[in-house]
Order: sequence, then structure tokens, then C-alpha cells
Amino acid sequence: MRKISQIGAIMSVLGLGATAACGRNYPTSPDAATAAAATPTTAAAPESSNASDRAQASVFTGACDITSAVADFRTALGSLNPNVVGEQKGGRREVNWDAVPPAFTNTTSFPGDFFNQNFSPRARGVVFSTDGSGLSVSDNDFRFINPDYDAQFNSFSPVRTFSAIGSNTSRVDFFVAGTGTPARSTGFGVVFSDVDEMGSAFIKLLGANGNSLGVYHAPPCGSGFSFVGVNFPGPIVAAVEIRSGQGPLGADAADVSDRDHGPARDLVVMDDFIYGEPRAGR
Repeated sequence: MRKISQIGAIMSVLGLGATAACGRNYPTSPDAATAAAATPTTAAAPESSNASDRAQASVFTGACDITSAVADFRTALGSLNPNVVGEQKGGRREVNWDAVPPAFTNTTSFPGDFFNQNFSPRARGVVFSTDGSGLSVSDNDFRFINPDYDAQFNSFSPVRTFSAIGSNTSRVDFFVAGTGTPARSTGFGVVFSDVDEMGSAFIKLLGANGNSLGVYHAPPCGSGFSFVGVNFPGPIVAAVEIRSGQGPLGADAADVSDRDHGPARDLVVMDDFIYGEPRAGR
């Protein structure tokens, strides 16, 4: 895979599955109730070379009204750390994209290492990449790519959202904040916008050796928000592969709710990334 950052080759997202040690859904509308019913709480165990670690996963999911699920996940990870260089003893860090300046907004060339610089507030220990042509942060729901997206997507923490360009897959690699030292996290969660169909959005967590720690699906909530987060007792997550939708954004790419404007697929963008403090040692 082609990467936007100077780190190793990206592994492709493999298959669909779901594992949940505990699932939480918070429906607040008829659509959300349908989503909750479709969200698996148990499933066949995904492939992994570390079954004991995988079995201890705590999974948090929410559809439509995701406020409680996000709050519970934040509590599980610990207090929010300052965005400073170096490793903290515990807690969590977050990326909500709203610190991205206009020069890097509404372009298709967002730097993958933007949030791993050796100064505050951009020292957050995450590097993003994709097998597509670029990465993008938008403050107008990606209508700079397609004006119809204005009616499709929303931001959970206003106003910026994130997407891969030329692909529906992206990757997050963890580093000690502001350094090139590979690190591991206790867990990772992401807010998705406009997941219409089950299976369109999921995260695959990877261990330090590239072993799968499980594939975890976000429940659908058309025109709303979906959340999935996974927490482990210790820092074992080295990277995360993310599928956001059934295909990439594009000038001729229409969402399933807008079939009159082109071939329809479930298109999805992302907002907040929430993760345990990246740490070099376990």
C-alpha cells in the first residue's frame, strides 16, 4: 500500500467480523432502534495470535445518540493528557481535527504525520496513512469534493471531519508522542458519520507483530453518528486499520441515500479519534 507518511507498508483490511466483550448501544430514534438490533454483541472470534489478550477486550458501541458510549470509553481509557512531547504514564489522547489550520483544510493532501510533531499541540503520537491517493480534513462536510455531501455528513465535534481520498481504508500507527519511537496503546475508538448499513464501517486492531486483535463493527445510523471503541487491560495495540464506507468519496460518488445522483454506495466519513496514551513499553 502507498502511505502518506514515512513508515512501513500498510497491511490491507482483511474480512469482516465482530468481537465484543461488552457492547453498548444508545438508540434515541426508530432508526437507532433498528441499528441496535443489528449490532452483534458476540460473534466468532477473529483471527489473532494472542487470544488471551483479545478475550479481555471491552467493546463500546453506540448509534445515533452516541454521547454515553463515547463518555464511557473515555472513562475506561483514563483522563485526557496534554498534547506534549513524550510518554505519559496512562490516560488518553484525542484527535478531533479542529486544531487543523485552514492551510491544511479542504485539500486532498493532509500530512499523515501532522499529529506526531515534536511540539505542542501537535504531539499526539499518531500517524495516518492510506492505500488511496491522499488524506483530507474538511470543515464543510466534504462538499468541496461533491456538493451533495453537504446533506449527508455532519461533525460530532464541530466543525472538521476526516477521510481518506481515493480509498475507503485508512490506518493509524502509534508512536511515543512527538517522536519516531513505535508505541502501543490500550485501545482505540472512532466516531463515524452516516453509516447506513451494517458492515460499512469497522476497525481492525493490530498488535506489535501485525497480529490481529480483532475486527469491530460500528452500528449503523443513517444521517447520524456511529461509534465503536475497544479497550484492553494493557497497551497492546500498535496500529489500527479503519474501513469507512463501501467506497471512496468522489465527484461522481453518491451515497445510498442519494441514488438519483449516481452509483450508490454507503459513504462514510470520520470525526473524533480517541485512544490510550501511546507507550513504548508495556
